[in-house]
Amino acid sequence: MTRFFISSDQIKGDAVFLRGEDRHHLLNVLRQGPGGEITVLNGKGEEYLVKITAVTDDQVNGTIINKVERQTEPRVKITLVQSLPKADKFEWILQKNTELGVSRFQPVFTERSNIRLAPEARERKLERWKKIIREAAEQSGRQIIPVLEPIRKWDEIISGFDDRLVLIPWENETTRSLKQVLESENEIPKQVTVLIGPEGGFSLKEVEKAQSKGAVPVTLGPRIFRTETAGLVVASALLYHYGDLE
Repeated sequence: MTRFFISSDQIKGDAVFLRGEDRHHLLNVLRQGPGGEITVLNGKGEEYLVKITAVTDDQVNGTIINKVERQTEPRVKITLVQSLPKADKFEWILQKNTELGVSRFQPVFTERSNIRLAPEARERKLERWKKIIREAAEQSGRQIIPVLEPIRKWDEIISGFDDRLVLIPWENETTRSLKQVLESENEIPKQVTVLIGPEGGFSLKEVEKAQSKGAVPVTLGPRIFRTETAGLVVASALLYHYGDLE
């Protein structure tokens, strides 16, 4: 079933309207028309089965058949704080972690980041990244579009953590494993923040600063993961541990 995230003002009672890129994709790519059925989501966790009723020059009209009752979002909300990698690795990170179930992305510049972006380039990147997240959310059956925060600096990120559990995988941590930390928790946290370093890893100073603010360094085992792999590994472990990947 084709899925579209639309804004709340595109739903009026039982009537639904698709415009712009969604209209183009539905008509010209998917070759759908009156009588066809699609799924629309309002980004607030509500999902509807819709029958297409008419096509005009600027929109596609549809009628809600019924509300879809199901739950696809993880109980634990994961924020991935990702040091910006080079090339297109970050796009892959956004896509795959959206498919997995990450709720929020925070791109960050760290000491060993291999990428720098001028302000105007940042805006273009953010728009592209938001599109990638939305498409991945539609494809993977998510009921919300994960939040993408503006690019920030490391000191801004660690100024104070809101989540009770903040994890920082670090290759120089050799005794405290991710499994040990998760098993020591007395209750399931509502939110978890995961801090992932760049290709060259976090500096000692960055880890110490994060630790002073409550982040817990953990080892992910004897092998070193790439920056684009590490976050996916941790998020998968979290969702499995808390029963979302059963």
